[in-house]
Amino acid sequence: MNQTHTSAFERMILCWLQFIKRFRIPIIIGIVALTIAAVFYIKDNLEMSTSTTDMLSKDLHWRKLDIEYERLFPQFNDNILVVVEAKTPDQASDSAELLYSKFENNSAFFNDIYYPSLLPYFRQSAFLFLDLDELQDLSDRLASIQPFLGTLINDQNLRGLFNMLGDAIQAKQDGEEIDIKPLLLEINHALADENHQVSWQRLMNPDDEIEDVYREFIVLQTKDNSTSLLPDEDIIEHVRTTIESVKLVNNTSIKVRLTGGTVLSYEELKSVSEANIQAILISLVLVAIILSIGLGSLSLVSACLITLLFGLIATTAFATATIGELNLISVAFAVLYIGLGIDFAIHLLLRFREEKIAISDSSHALQMAITHISKSLILCAITTAIGFYSFIPTDYLGVAELGWIAGSGMFISLIFTFTLLPALLTFVHSKPKLDIQNKKINPVLEILINIPYKHTKIILLLTLIIILGLSFQYNKISFDTNTLNLQDPENESVQTYRDLLKDSKTSPWSGVLLKNRSGDIQSAKTTIESLLLVDEVVSLGDFIPAEQEEKLFIIDDMSLLLGVLTPSVKMSELNNEERLNTINNLISTLDAISIEKMDEELRSLKTNLHNLLLNLKTSTHDEKINRLEQQLLNSFPGRMRSLSDALNAKEVESKNIPTEIHDRWVSDNQYKLQILPVENLNDNAAMKRFVKELQAYDINVIGSPIISIEAGDAVITAFKSAFTYAFIAIAVLLILLMKIKTDALIILLSVFIGGAFTFGFMLLFNIPLNFANIIGLPLLLGIGVDSGIHIADRFRQDHQRNIFMTSSSRGVIVSSLTTICSVGNLAFSSHQGTASMGLLLSLGLASMMISTMIVLPAFLIWQESFSGRLKS
Repeated sequence: MNQTHTSAFERMILCWLQFIKRFRIPIIIGIVALTIAAVFYIKDNLEMSTSTTDMLSKDLHWRKLDIEYERLFPQFNDNILVVVEAKTPDQASDSAELLYSKFENNSAFFNDIYYPSLLPYFRQSAFLFLDLDELQDLSDRLASIQPFLGTLINDQNLRGLFNMLGDAIQAKQDGEEIDIKPLLLEINHALADENHQVSWQRLMNPDDEIEDVYREFIVLQTKDNSTSLLPDEDIIEHVRTTIESVKLVNNTSIKVRLTGGTVLSYEELKSVSEANIQAILISLVLVAIILSIGLGSLSLVSACLITLLFGLIATTAFATATIGELNLISVAFAVLYIGLGIDFAIHLLLRFREEKIAISDSSHALQMAITHISKSLILCAITTAIGFYSFIPTDYLGVAELGWIAGSGMFISLIFTFTLLPALLTFVHSKPKLDIQNKKINPVLEILINIPYKHTKIILLLTLIIILGLSFQYNKISFDTNTLNLQDPENESVQTYRDLLKDSKTSPWSGVLLKNRSGDIQSAKTTIESLLLVDEVVSLGDFIPAEQEEKLFIIDDMSLLLGVLTPSVKMSELNNEERLNTINNLISTLDAISIEKMDEELRSLKTNLHNLLLNLKTSTHDEKINRLEQQLLNSFPGRMRSLSDALNAKEVESKNIPTEIHDRWVSDNQYKLQILPVENLNDNAAMKRFVKELQAYDINVIGSPIISIEAGDAVITAFKSAFTYAFIAIAVLLILLMKIKTDALIILLSVFIGGAFTFGFMLLFNIPLNFANIIGLPLLLGIGVDSGIHIADRFRQDHQRNIFMTSSSRGVIVSSLTTICSVGNLAFSSHQGTASMGLLLSLGLASMMISTMIVLPAFLIWQESFSGRLKS
């Protein structure tokens, strides 16, 4: 009966090959035509998605909270955060104001441009938001300089400044209580450093702590009208062009950087795309080299690569038709396809090569090769597809889509292996070189290939010891939930984001809690702010200043004292001769003061001014003196405008809060509480502590830290479920379809051992799991099972022969090396997630190859020996 079945199967193979040979030209032309059509279809219809949260199921509790939050507050979606950084608060504010006006004038790309510092509400209420003591100190300082400030207001140039300074110096010498030290320090700094600009904002608040960098933020919400392949690429390019147009890029004192969700997603997708394109190209080259060595025939290599390329295009077209877009995870299908899809062709070609050495007729050799290996290839395709399909029912939709594409790709690869590849092989008539089994074996190689046969028990015992040792270390494997750690650390958006995370006041990562009653806000704020890891809780109420009556009284006094802060008459611009006279007049004032009565700042000013006159004689006169005036007074007009606006303060209530502010904190009777962390959440441990504390208070807290932690937990759960489904399904399939049932168990055991070795390497090289490299685990499962099937099947077919002398073992080695080369070069990617996936897969593939080529044969040899002893 078995012989009849085998003969029928062989006749079916023969008929199929005769059909292929007869219609090989139409078949090849048809496949080429369909592939060309597929390329154009892909070009017109395939899209890319940069969303990371959409890759997880909407049914998860935290996803429901996040979706509802995005519905209520759409202002926080699709944002570009423009970060203006400067050495002084004046430069930061003036530069941001200039940029804002540029964006306003060309707003075709934006739904909203949000820069709250320019809102009249904040400009007029600026003093109301100061602490009462802070406001009183400011009032006292302005009162002390009021007699001199008018001079500069009416003459806003070098003459006005130095005349004011001269009057102030003289008044101080006459015994008046006036603190001019901050002004002298700023002017001396400017005279000594041509890149320093006097900060009039700091002069009004000299007691404020001087910061290393001052920041202003403009939030741009983009329109969904991008026409580029990479989402929002043209919008981001427009923003950068706008920044360059205001000539802020080359200013050493001012830096403008872009970050935010839109820019992070764009730069990550760009990094991933570039890494995958590079990986595909390098993979094809390396695979071609290894195939040339392994197959030993240019014609066979060409047939293999053509089959691979056409299958890859067909799989991409399938993804376009069934899903329509690729995400940051599913885009990796191409590398996985190259690694796994080529295995079928490799094993068929090596078996064809082996048969052709013994049989001169190519058609007969191909028939024998397909007859012997087709069942193994079909079983391998099914088991590998199961490994990928097992992710479809999980909550990790990004990997579910990858599983659908890659799993289906295995069947597409199998179809091309049984159609296009045989059609190409009908053109191959040359006889390949002799295999290793037909030549004299190198003595060293002979020792190596006999190790599993001669030292079976030692291999199994050492494996057992290693597995037992590793079993106590598996709990040390961690999952990195920080998505920033996946990106290219050199990306501007990533560096900027990390800098912002260092300060609680600027941290983009915070908790968010929604309350449906305004009366619950204050009690919730009080409770949350008492938590150890919470720095501050912000709500709409924080935009209504406290103690307004007392503050308005002080502001009214300031307004009466300072009067009008705009020039009473229009002064003519100075020429350089007048500027020089001004400098000489101030020097004369200083010369009139004895050294004993001068403090350190006055002495430094005198020295710096004399040095300035010397430099003016030896350098470009006009340019240097003009630059000095800009250094000293460039930010003065803007500060006077701000001061003037702030002196017009009026009592404000909740109804006075602008819509732009109100709608960011209240929507559809839902009141937002923003919870700022104490610690830097770029540290995973700090993030976990913060999230744990917030969720212990209220499970309905949402925000980026919660999303990261919950997404990590969802991914781990998804992979545990998927591997459980896959392992059970593959085990049942192997047991049902394999003739010798114990072989199925041995194959699964070798896969488990290969996995254990992989985790051992992860511990050794300190490689945590993350959202990127975890998707490589099904590839390891698929390769482990596939390789095990080929070795076990050939061992039973030819058990009298050393397994390492067959084309099957050569096929496993060649296919493993091609896969390592196809994914291993990802380890050199600038995108850290992609690099970690490449490194993990390289180590995992090496582990699987060790297990398949050493441990598995040892098991098979021991099992056969044990069965023989039982029979005897």
